Amino acid sequence: MIKLKDILLEAATGDCYQAAGRLMTTLSDDHTLVHGMVDGQGALQGKRFGHAWVETNDTVLDHSNGRKLEIPKIVYYSLGNIKQQDNKYYDKNQALTWIVKAKHWGPWEMTGDPIYMFAEEIPDDKREIGRKKVPIPRNVLMQL
Repeated sequence: MIKLKDILLEAATGDCYQAAGRLMTTLSDDHTLVHGMVDGQGALQGKRFGHAWVETNDTVLDHSNGRKLEIPKIVYYSLGNIKQQDNKYYDKNQALTWIVKAKHWGPWEMTGDPIYMFAEEIPDDKREIGRKKVPIPRNVLMQL
């Protein structure tokens, strides 16, 4: 059985944009191509990166990396910690226009680059800012 976790482990280096774009060109007009950001799992834990899939009604079609995953949208979004506001949605006409215009499968309106997430709490109260002296971890400094 194919697990979404396996898809998300390979998505950062996979063929998701091409697979989703090609799939979109073969489907009816009631499908939507999505370029979004997902949370990695396993070796990609702590990274958020670009991924592509196709949606129809309440189902996600993820055919990346040679697989044919069809899963309820609510489950897919939950497992990948997908936030609608981080996604770009394209109907068939828009997707075809972008493919021809950009001469690639995407992403077109976002970088899709990995975003490193840290287990740090962001201050939500003005009094918390600048109060604690917490050193910046060396691995974070190396990425700057």
